[in-house]
Amino acid sequence: MTTSTVPSDAGTKKRRRIRVGSHAVDFVIYCVVGIVSLVTLFPFIYIISASVSNPMNLVSGDVWFLPVGFSLKAYERIFTSVTILRSFGNSVFFTVVITFLNVMNSMLAGYGLSRHGLVFRKSIVLFILLPLYFSGGLIPSFIIIAKLGLYNTLGAIILPSVVSIWNIILARTYITGLPASLKEAAIIDGAHEIRVFRSIVLPLSKPMIAVLALYTALAVWNSWFNYMIYLPKRTEWHPLQMFLTKVLIWGNMNAVLSLSENADPEILKNKLLMAAVGSQLKFTVMVVASAPVIAVYPFVQKYFIKGALLGSLKE
Repeated sequence: MTTSTVPSDAGTKKRRRIRVGSHAVDFVIYCVVGIVSLVTLFPFIYIISASVSNPMNLVSGDVWFLPVGFSLKAYERIFTSVTILRSFGNSVFFTVVITFLNVMNSMLAGYGLSRHGLVFRKSIVLFILLPLYFSGGLIPSFIIIAKLGLYNTLGAIILPSVVSIWNIILARTYITGLPASLKEAAIIDGAHEIRVFRSIVLPLSKPMIAVLALYTALAVWNSWFNYMIYLPKRTEWHPLQMFLTKVLIWGNMNAVLSLSENADPEILKNKLLMAAVGSQLKFTVMVVASAPVIAVYPFVQKYFIKGALLGSLKE
């Protein structure tokens, strides 16, 4: 019995080594990953190439991957346009303000819900979880905003964005996992709840704060629908993504041509060239809108994994 088992185990290990170290399997994996990477990167490369190519070559269809010719006229018009600079500034303003208020509200609410001495704590958690799965929809939200007098005001954008149930749950889950001995020691030394939150919880929650800030900032930066619904007449406060929506989805060429106010008279007379530059402006605006996110992402990539691992609920 013993002699028949040893060759079998050796043969199994040998087959396992051959299967794990198979060059054919590695080749297939590399090919699949390469194809997926190329498909993912192709739109980005094409958009960048289209934004710096010669406008006439772009319209004629010569650009399909790499730039054909070279022109920065679209970038010149974007960075000299009051409209696009104001939209970019609005995006930065809303992103900073809403992210700060949302993160602070999420951390405060999460700390309160993590306290085991909180009366009706489980009932409160269940209550705030209900809107996460069941929502009244757009029409009730619009009616509430209008009844509160927030329609066509900045409050219609900022106030509803201050509360994020998902961020509160993430903050609560993280704070609950912090060492209870540190908080208890601070309370024994005479620290009140605000002092415990400021001196103990916040310093230990820097990774969680980074996760919340990252998720919130990305959502605010890419948002445009709420501005269209609640801020239609205050176009001076529309963000960059709203401007991009007008250009790409609505096909509002007036929004594109408004960037050409300071164009040379000779270019304005050439309608064909103007149409070509107008098409190129679409790609250029997409590059400008995506550049801040792409520049920041490599520094905060690790927090995406941490945020995904904090998605479970526990008591």
